[in-house]
Amino acid sequence: MTTTTKSMLVIAPEASVSEAIGKSLSGDKGVRVDTQTSTLAGMNGRAVKALADYDVILFQTSPDDQAELSAIRDLVAHRRSGTKLVALADGNISLTQARALSNAGVDEVLPLPTAAGDVDRQVARLGRQQAGGGTRAGRIIAVAQARGGVGSTTVAVNLADQLAAGAGLRRREARPKVAIVDFDLQFGTIGSFLDLGEQDTLLQLALDGTVPDANFLEQSMVVAENGLSVLAAPSKFAPLDSLRSEQVAAILDTLRETHDYIIVDLPRALVGWIEPIVERADEFLVVTDISVPSIRHCRRLIEFFTQDNPALSVEIVVNHQRRPLFRSRLHREAAKVLDRKLDHWLPHDPRSAAAASDRGKPLSRVAPRSALGKAMTQLARSTRSGHSATAHRSRS
Repeated sequence: MTTTTKSMLVIAPEASVSEAIGKSLSGDKGVRVDTQTSTLAGMNGRAVKALADYDVILFQTSPDDQAELSAIRDLVAHRRSGTKLVALADGNISLTQARALSNAGVDEVLPLPTAAGDVDRQVARLGRQQAGGGTRAGRIIAVAQARGGVGSTTVAVNLADQLAAGAGLRRREARPKVAIVDFDLQFGTIGSFLDLGEQDTLLQLALDGTVPDANFLEQSMVVAENGLSVLAAPSKFAPLDSLRSEQVAAILDTLRETHDYIIVDLPRALVGWIEPIVERADEFLVVTDISVPSIRHCRRLIEFFTQDNPALSVEIVVNHQRRPLFRSRLHREAAKVLDRKLDHWLPHDPRSAAAASDRGKPLSRVAPRSALGKAMTQLARSTRSGHSATAHRSRS
């Protein structure tokens, strides 16, 4: 795998902000950071020209400033392939203001750092992601459940399987490298879903405190028959708080450099080490049913996931219900409460789900033509097309 230096331009009217970001990444030889003390609008078009030279443009801005929004749209109109735009805004930014930035074309909205430690946490992952044609910057998709038993693990396993199998690819396109990580330390069942042997890597990390590197993960992860790399939950009981944030961050950062998609199955409990997952995830899929308690908890999850990045992509997967021809009043009210479209529907198909679970095989091997199997294929295709659309928007 070829390593290419990533370039970052930091634009901020406050010199302390750009200096703090530059200092936080100064020890990373893979990142070149240049700074500009100015507002985006105040650069008078120079930022557009800079797009030809930088992989990431990180800028301090105000969503209430129409001149800033106009400058952002100008950047978006001239951006080149692979250039990422990240806005730094006041930590008290409202959802409406964040959407204004997102609608203008910003890829990500982060709160303005207030200390060097905050800078490290927020921008380190931007600096670690590699640039250039010979490298990967894998897409992290986290799968969460609105309530227990709603089927989030079924979704995670079969989404990863379909992506690894190349769902939605043209015939000559290479299949992506896909990994799946089961962070439900106590009750995770991904290993059983795929009929894999016992795997206690996460328990080992929890016990000895090791921060894993690429070699450790390569030796520890099991590769399933379809090429899917699996880091399963431990077979023995492990306290939920036994992992550390830096260990979880290292796992995701390493896998992102070697895989195209990383599917993360989350525990229901929101423990402290989930923070690096929230910071790094490109997309969240929240699996729910249409019951009132599930929708209410789903809303709380969305608020938690988006509190530091309101522009984060969160999509709803309605399980155990076929896509309706006409949305009922209940469906419309649920969409309004969640402030999200109910785009993904998985039919109630217990026979196919049980057959796959009993045999330790994904639906693509056991019941590919079943209603649930077809719906999972469609979910994978939608996930891939959404990723492609994001990349296309970056090139436009």
